Parts: sequence; structure tokens; C-alpha cells
Amino acid sequence: MKVSLLAPESTGGAVAREGFGYQDAYVLQNLPVWLTQSAFSHVVSEAAGDIEVCYFGPTGGTVRIFYEAKGKQLTESEFWAEIGQFKKAYDTSPSEFVHFVLICQSYNSVTAPLVAKVERLRGVAMSYDADGFMGEQTRQEIVDWVVSKGKPKELGQFIVDRVDFVRYADEQAQAAFSGVFHTHLPSLDLRARNMATLCDRFEALVSRSSRQHVTRSELEEVVQNVLGDEAQSWLKLSTPVHGHDAGIKFLSIPLARYNGPDRNQLKTADWEKLVERADGVGAFIKASRQRATVDLPSKQRMSAACVLGYCFSATRGFILDTEHNGQRFRTDDHAKSLQPFFDVSQPAATRGHPEGLVFIEFSPTLTLADAALKSAGLTVDAPQLALTSALAIDGPANLNRAVADAKAALVQFRAVNKLTKLHLFIKGPSHFAMALGHRLNGVTAIQLYDWVDNVYLPTALLT
Repeated sequence: MKVSLLAPESTGGAVAREGFGYQDAYVLQNLPVWLTQSAFSHVVSEAAGDIEVCYFGPTGGTVRIFYEAKGKQLTESEFWAEIGQFKKAYDTSPSEFVHFVLICQSYNSVTAPLVAKVERLRGVAMSYDADGFMGEQTRQEIVDWVVSKGKPKELGQFIVDRVDFVRYADEQAQAAFSGVFHTHLPSLDLRARNMATLCDRFEALVSRSSRQHVTRSELEEVVQNVLGDEAQSWLKLSTPVHGHDAGIKFLSIPLARYNGPDRNQLKTADWEKLVERADGVGAFIKASRQRATVDLPSKQRMSAACVLGYCFSATRGFILDTEHNGQRFRTDDHAKSLQPFFDVSQPAATRGHPEGLVFIEFSPTLTLADAALKSAGLTVDAPQLALTSALAIDGPANLNRAVADAKAALVQFRAVNKLTKLHLFIKGPSHFAMALGHRLNGVTAIQLYDWVDNVYLPTALLT
């Protein structure tokens, strides 16, 4: 039998909503936690599970953590029935229901040993290598325990991989809300009256969660409204986007293959997938919160850095907040040094070429032109623009000046030569490439290149 929204297991709670304060209390108390999880999208009650917490998935769809909340101590048969329901949901849609949580006030003497073993696996065992002896031994002991209770080995492995157990008492949910909020959002110093208002408004949203899901954007709007004149402290909080797989709860754009030694194997389609993923993450951020600041990892190769800046561009309303060598750079810091950053050179070119080359090199002399010209496949009389500099980017003012000067030079170069495509080669710090990408919209089509194995290889095309 498949899991369905119309199945008795799903509809029973929605029909008899009265008396479901236990799961409502759990949702209310955990809303501040979920707001700190950048991929959190919405929460719904009485769907396939008692609670479903939903996230923007790695492939762009929605992935769900399936909760069953039971405000009592389950019997052994009830316990295994809940695990069976989890397994059924997973078998029905493994790409959608990816993790499961059983919430009880307590566990009886029969099932408590399994709960304790899983807690150890999720706790102290995490300090050991994932594929090491200690972790593997703990996982095997859990599977063996499940088998000893007459259950299939497959169910034991499912518990090891995908099930958590939580003990939760709901008596003080409203009082606990304030502590959870301050623990997870310490930068927001809400006064007691404002905290009570926030709790009441969150509770009102939770109470209707069986009829209509509660979205992140609604919760963020409530926070902003309660903060009132102090809302800027909330709106300036960055949304972190990780450059590696950070788990389903957090936004990520895995970048290892675009920066590693094997990036010479990447094809055009691979770079298109990077742009597609970054665009998808950006669209989710814009749709789910008014906060526009994105914290991106700046230590990238030139193309990956430029692509990230381009996808989270200024014209799309994003603000970049990056760290580079211990210093933070925010693109809403508009300080700009007065000294021109680049020396500009434009060799004479034959008119009529639709494509041109742009070299940006943080060096007093240009060294990359010959290799770049060969890789671009253009003739030597094609229009060329060279920007060189012996200056260092030692702070936001110099970064802003370098980006502004480079953008202005690209726009003028394209306009004067009536170009439809630029081949862009950058030899410099990655946070400059990211900040330049952030401002590149509206120039023209731009082909990027990376230096790999002593040759420039074409990477992403920014259109």
C-alpha cells in the first residue's frame, strides 16, 4: 500500500485536529531552529506525516523530513508500526521523503535501548571517521539489535541511515520559545513584549498548518514586522550558501569539480549545470525571504568565482558578503578609492570583428595575452583590451574601484567596437572575479576561461 494524502493514516489527524497541541508545540518551539537552516522552505501538519518540514532540494525540487509526534509513551507494537509507516513513505517516494523523526514524551524499556544506540550514533560517533571502525561497529550493532527483535535486516539499515528519535515534553513550549530563539538567532535582541508578540503570531500560523502550509517567507515577514524600526538588523543577516554538500537543511552549490585538478574534463554542459544550480538557489532565496545578502565562499578559481557573482548579481537585487584572507567584503559597502586602479591598453584592431578579447591581470605587465589569444581562436587583429595593475586589493574601497573601472572599460570597449561577444581572461584574486561577475550583467555575452595544465580552457558562457 502506498502512502497517500487521502489514506486513513494521513487524514485522521486533520479530521480530528482538536487536541493536537503536542505536535503544534513541537513545531512552534522549533521554528527559530528551522529559520537558521538556509534551505528551509515550509512546514505542514497532517499531510502524509504528523509534521513535514520541507526544504529546497539539491536538484531544485522539495525534500521532506517526515515527523510522527506522539504525546505519550508508545507500546512496542505502536513503536514498530510508526517505523513501518516511515519505511512505507520512503519506499513510495525516496527522493522526496529523505529523513524521518519519531517524537515521543518517552520510550519504554523495550525500545529505549534502540533509541539510545541511535542517539550515540548521531552524537559521539560523529567524532569518528564516517567509514572508520567505530562508526561501522556502531551501525552494525544497531542492525543486529533490530534483527534480534525479529525484524528484517533491511529495516535495521533503514533506521541507521534515515531515522532519528526525539524525547519531547510540551508543557513549557511557549516559555521555551524565547530561549530557543535567542540561542539560534542571538543577533536579534527582542524585548520581552516583542518576543511574546512574535510567539503569538507564530502560534497563529502553526494553528492553521493542517489547512495551509506555513512558509518561510511568512515567518520572516512576521519577524520583520515585530522588529519594526529595528528590522534592518534582520534584513542585513546573510544567507549562507556553501560550496560543498552541506546536507539537505542548508543551501549549497557544490564547487569541488569546478576548482579541482580534473576540471579540464568539464564540458560546456557541466558549466551550464553550475549556472542552473546557482540560478535556482538564487530564485529560492528571492522567493522565500526579503533578506538579499548572500554569504558565498570566495576562494574559487576565476571562472567559478565569476559565475557565482554573476548568478547572484546586483541587478537581481543581491548583496554579496564574502570573506577573503580574513577580511570581509560586502557589496553594499560603496566606499571607493580615488586613484584609478588599472592601466588600460587597446592595441590597434581591424574593424568588423564581432568578438573581442579582454585581459585583466594583476601585474604591471601583461603576460597572458599570447596564451589567451591562442585559446580564444581569434586572429591577432581582433579587438583587444588589456587592464593591468600593480595595486593590491587591500580593502573594500580598492575592490570597488577595481570593479567599477573594469566594468566601465568593458562596456566602452564593447560599444566602440560593436562587439557581440567578449572573451574574458582574468589573472588575479578570486574575490575580484566574484565582485566583477556581480556587476557584469548588461555588458554582452562573455566567454570565461580558466588556466588549467598550462593552457586556457573555455568554461562558462555568461549570456
